[in-house]
Amino acid sequence: MKAVTKLFVFAAWTLAAGVLAAADAPTGAAPSAANDGAERFHLRYKFSPGEVFRCKVTHLTTVETKIRGVAETVKTRSASTKAWKILSVDQVGNVTFTYTVEDVSMWQQPSGREEIRYDSAKDKEPPDEYRHVAETVGVSLGTITISASGEILRRENARPQFKPGIGELTIPLPPQPVKIGDSWSTEGELPIRLKEGQVKRIKTRHIYELKQVRTGVATIAARTEVLTPVDDPAIQSQLVQRVKRGEVRFDVDAGRVLQQQMDTDETVIGFSGADSMMKYLVRLTEEMVPQQDVAQSAGPAVQ
Repeated sequence: MKAVTKLFVFAAWTLAAGVLAAADAPTGAAPSAANDGAERFHLRYKFSPGEVFRCKVTHLTTVETKIRGVAETVKTRSASTKAWKILSVDQVGNVTFTYTVEDVSMWQQPSGREEIRYDSAKDKEPPDEYRHVAETVGVSLGTITISASGEILRRENARPQFKPGIGELTIPLPPQPVKIGDSWSTEGELPIRLKEGQVKRIKTRHIYELKQVRTGVATIAARTEVLTPVDDPAIQSQLVQRVKRGEVRFDVDAGRVLQQQMDTDETVIGFSGADSMMKYLVRLTEEMVPQQDVAQSAGPAVQ
């Protein structure tokens, strides 16, 4: 059961470090009208060279498992501040920035054992369970270039273990203006490690829908569909940790994500034997840190 605990601790950190993010570039975001008269919005990321874009990421997880009659509940919480220092924006809106996690506060409570805590702002020495996290705080994790629609064009990792989230560093935006009710999608693969050590790639589709736009803020629904047929509970137990369903609030004029929330509530039976069970409950939120708050509480991002 200890190995299961470590798995979820690591998953919680990688998700909190970067599963939810935003980027952008200077393409007009003013609404336009088509022949049908419906108002359309050009969703684009927009940053300026020298700007530092910060977000507070909070990840709450409760994992209940039962294997061979032994039950365990592991609760974790992490709060971190991630920062993008914008290096350049080219003529077509591609944005290059460095990625840094400036601070992190983490906590876990396995059932029947003492709680474990780590706060990078207060603790000089992290506990062993969070040592790999402490090594990534306050240093540049990579230099990334994205398009105005959020496509990752280039990524140079400064640290081998840099794994921002579940393969997504940005929320993809549609290439063309969209109206309320329009949807767009991207497809990808999730690598799942099997018990034999092999890796199985599961095809997925991330679907986004523009639900509404009020006072310049777009609300976008997001969900993941698994395209590869999966009937193995062991694989399903990994998938539930890496798919998403939630909502994004995007500032159309400023060209950035204001807030996101993704929730998971799934139960998998038989993931480790016929009588095993796993219940996975997660809430992952990300909220932009206003610039005035940044000036009061945070120093410059590490280059």
